[in-house]
Amino acid sequence: MRGLNKKQEKAVGKLKEIDPESEIFWDSRMKIPKFVKGTLSKPSAGNPETIARKFLEEYRELPDMQPGLDESLELFTTETDFSGFHHVIFLQHIKGIPVFEGSVQVHINPAGEVIAYKDFRLTEVPVALEPKIKREEAIEIVHRDIGSEQAAMVPRSKLMLFRDSEIRLSTSDFHLNKLHLKEFRFKKLHLVWQVESIFAEGFAGKFHFIDAHTGEQLYTFSQIRSALFRKTYTAKNESILPGELLHEDQLATDEVARAAHKNMGIVYDYYKNTFGRDSYDNKGSPLVSSVHFLVNYNNSFWSDYHKQLVFGDGDGFRWRPMALALDIVAHELTHAVAAQTARFVYSEEAGALDESFADVFATFISNEGKIENWEIGEGVYTPFHPGDALRDLSDPPRFGQPDHIDNYVRLAPGEIPDLHKNRAGYIHLNSGILNKAAYLTIKGGTHYGIKVKGISRAKAEKIYYLALTEYLSSATLSRWTFREARYSLLNACRQLYGEKGPEYAAINNSWAAVGLGTPKDLGDLFLVEKEAFPGVPIPDLSPDGILSSIYVPTDGLVKDIRVSVNIEHPYLRDLRLMLFTPAGSRIVLHDRQARRDRSLVRTYNLGSVPALETCVGERAWGRWNLKVEDLAREHKGSFRSWGLKFLIRKVGKEELKREIFPFLKVPDNDPKGIESSIEVERRGKIVSFGVSLEITHPSIRDLEAVLVIPSGEELVLHNRTGYGKRDLKKTFSTESDEFLLPAVNKEMKGIWTLKVTDREAGNEGNLDSWGMCITYESDPEFL
Repeated sequence: MRGLNKKQEKAVGKLKEIDPESEIFWDSRMKIPKFVKGTLSKPSAGNPETIARKFLEEYRELPDMQPGLDESLELFTTETDFSGFHHVIFLQHIKGIPVFEGSVQVHINPAGEVIAYKDFRLTEVPVALEPKIKREEAIEIVHRDIGSEQAAMVPRSKLMLFRDSEIRLSTSDFHLNKLHLKEFRFKKLHLVWQVESIFAEGFAGKFHFIDAHTGEQLYTFSQIRSALFRKTYTAKNESILPGELLHEDQLATDEVARAAHKNMGIVYDYYKNTFGRDSYDNKGSPLVSSVHFLVNYNNSFWSDYHKQLVFGDGDGFRWRPMALALDIVAHELTHAVAAQTARFVYSEEAGALDESFADVFATFISNEGKIENWEIGEGVYTPFHPGDALRDLSDPPRFGQPDHIDNYVRLAPGEIPDLHKNRAGYIHLNSGILNKAAYLTIKGGTHYGIKVKGISRAKAEKIYYLALTEYLSSATLSRWTFREARYSLLNACRQLYGEKGPEYAAINNSWAAVGLGTPKDLGDLFLVEKEAFPGVPIPDLSPDGILSSIYVPTDGLVKDIRVSVNIEHPYLRDLRLMLFTPAGSRIVLHDRQARRDRSLVRTYNLGSVPALETCVGERAWGRWNLKVEDLAREHKGSFRSWGLKFLIRKVGKEELKREIFPFLKVPDNDPKGIESSIEVERRGKIVSFGVSLEITHPSIRDLEAVLVIPSGEELVLHNRTGYGKRDLKKTFSTESDEFLLPAVNKEMKGIWTLKVTDREAGNEGNLDSWGMCITYESDPEFL
């Protein structure tokens, strides 16, 4: 395999000897196998840790590790799931320093065979491992960041190796021999102090990553998320946790506390009876909650630090007491399960995953049997607004969430996720994308042109639970991505039901329907992607703008379209973007809207730009143009790139021929002329067509011939040309005559009318015959 060294090739060969069908998914540099699946070892009666370590030792040359790297793998956890599979997780240490997100997963079936392996290790360490910044200095940096007015303590801090989030630089940032590099990615490694701060009023921890060489704060996030031994406390409308323990007689008189106590028991029973999980940590720890937190507090959360739930009473207008709602309690306790397994960093994509898994299991728990209610919080949210809810998994846009990755709400360039300023990277918005995928997995349906056949809730909840607790399990807090969550669900499905059946197809296609991954079994549908890289400046105050074209050579009818743009400009209210389709439609994508960032990097789809619906049913074939205009002074920008992505329906091409012989007299010098019509009863989109004419006349320079197509457009076939020639006998075609092209992509059903006029005195003639030969695409959906 290209890019592997000889030792890696030998290790791959050993794997293939055991299972020729095994698959390896490498990182972009071919340094480490990010995921391996198949039958990867022989059966063994050893314990899971022994099997896992033997496998890693036997294939130690599969990763291309830096020579002499002082690495050790510390066992983090070994678990056996409800189906008897074992999951072993190790944490990488370099010279005794733990690697943030440096987990290694080994998955083993009941026969003792390794069936999957995921590796997130470092393969090289290009940084010094001796800190220049002392622990006390890092803590002081954290205190300055929090502010002197915020009293906080620092219970834990430790050295770690920390990788930046993936950095992507676009094509126009780099040039190599005048060729554009399409994408460049890297992750910079840092030695850091990981510092946890706890606010005195009892909220959960905030994590800070301080570069141990420079003192720069690289990243920060809060782990406050907005058993059957239960403890329920009252905070007495104060902020001290957990508060005063409530006894049975007190619970009887406190409706909110009683609801919290009861609902925690229901959630415990669900996880215990469905998956055998004993409390949130699977170790039987008590389920602790505090009600009546603060005054008019419109929130509830799980605190990792205090290991308990906290419920506000609400202000009576926006919220009722949240402990009254089973789905809210289930949501928060699922955060507790996730905090012990996947350990999501509560920001950006990982935070949205944390929220979505909590919503999905809240839906499972609050619906017995068939899921009838896909709403979250409807029982306690805005009590004076009937029909309102916090979120709706079946229809995320109903409550302001996106339902497709194209509409993912991003931070501005350089903006750091903040729980108060941007909701930690808009996690409560972007979770709608994942919620929609979960809904489609169970309910099925067609979303953005992709059809999904749903599966039973019983199968779906097993897949989701196994993915959350085992295939997303991590030895450290982790910035899991949507893509990695999708892989984990597919791997969980593969373990439970294989990868050939309807369950795997449901997971795969539901995520493809929200823009993540490629759909399977599309039938007569297929994907087409095209890109253009103009890389040119946008002239300031120029309505002429810049026009860039993409030619699509593919035949078929558009079922879904997405238009991606990458434009740099300091003031986006200056700009207008218009898409011109081959059929002549003009669609405005961006019309001087205000945006807070200095670039326009986004994808427009049918949800964000309803006008794109006009493209559905058109042929993809032809030239698509994007025009960028700057309509105000002072600011200049660059049109870097744009692209089109289509879901296209394959349709059969058929041919229709019609010819008539009217033998009509063409009156001399009469502006009314004559008309002859052909009716086409069949529906279809025109691919190409030809028109034949036979007119007997002494001077064809006297004649005009116009074809009126069913849409009402007039196509001029002949306009008083041919001086000195007689008789007009000719066939016109879209292949040779551009004036016929407006008919392409149009509906052919209807009345076609030929108008013939003699505009000069002295001669008479006859329309002997005329006809059409139409090549068209028939789509059953349009018949």
